[in-house]
Amino acid sequence: MLLLSSLLGPAKPPVASREDVNSAPGVYRIRGTVDGMVAAAHALAEIAIGASERCLVCLCNYEVEEEVRQLAKCGHLYHRECIDQVCNLNLTMNWLDKHVY
Repeated sequence: MLLLSSLLGPAKPPVASREDVNSAPGVYRIRGTVDGMVAAAHALAEIAIGASERCLVCLCNYEVEEEVRQLAKCGHLYHRECIDQVCNLNLTMNWLDKHVY
């Protein structure tokens, strides 16, 4: 999906800007519990993860020990790698739009 977006341009507005990611409270690590999974980070509140929740960038389910970010504006969780790639792609596309096209 990211490769297709880099070739054709985004099909919809960006999921998040670099500022959104920078303002995120931190990186969480997913851990299993008796009731399911939670995203936990040192000195931050745990976030319960529902059985049907998944990363809205890659559309994959979360797994124990993965790192995620929660964006402050929307409250969604994303795989850390996915949301970082989206932000880097958006910066590249914005630069190309201004300097090449």
